[in-house]
Amino acid sequence: MTDVHLWKAEENGKIKSIAIWNVIRERGQIVSRASLVWSSKIILRHQFILWLAFRGRLSTRDRILAYMDIPDANCVLCSGFAESIDHLLAMGIVSLSGSWEDIKVVAQVLSKGSKFHVNVFKCEFAAIVYHLWAERNTRVFGRVRRNVDHVWNDIVFDCGALIRTWRWVPKGEREWVLCHEWKVNYDEVTSFKCFKVN
Repeated sequence: MTDVHLWKAEENGKIKSIAIWNVIRERGQIVSRASLVWSSKIILRHQFILWLAFRGRLSTRDRILAYMDIPDANCVLCSGFAESIDHLLAMGIVSLSGSWEDIKVVAQVLSKGSKFHVNVFKCEFAAIVYHLWAERNTRVFGRVRRNVDHVWNDIVFDCGALIRTWRWVPKGEREWVLCHEWKVNYDEVTSFKCFKVN
C-alpha cells in the first residue's frame, strides 16, 4: 500500500478546525462550576467576580488579615461579624440557605441545562454575587453606603437588560412571571420570530 498523509485532525477525509483545536490544546481538569461561571447568559464583569468567588479568591478581610494587620476586620455590610467570603455571600444570597460551600453546590445543580428559567437563574445568581461585592467595595473604598433597595435595583436593571438581548424567550406562565420579576416587557421579548435559513 502506498504511503499517505494522515492528519490527526482529519475526520471523514476532511480537516476541521474543531478537530485541530482538540489535537493541539491541553486538556485541563473539568470543573463542575464551568457551565455556571462561564455561561453566555451572564454579564462578563459578573463572570469574573463569580469565578473569583468560586475559587475563594475575593480579597475579603479575613484573607487580608493573613498577611497584614488591618484596623477593622468586621463586615462592612452588617458591622457585626468578621468579614469572610462565607459570611458575605451566604448572608447576601437569602434565596439559597447554608454556607457558601452549600450555596455553590446548589447553584451548580440549579444551573444545569439551557431552559429559560435556568438561564435566568445563572444571570441573577452572578448578578447578586457581583453587586454584593461591588457594594462591599463601595463602602470600603468609596465610603458610600447604599441601602438594600438601591443595590437590588442595580441587580434587577442588569438582569433585565441582559434578558432583553436574548434571541428567544418561550411563551408560558413561568416565563411571564420571570420577566415580570426582572422588569422585562414580556410581550416585547416573545414577539421575535425565528426563521430557519435554507
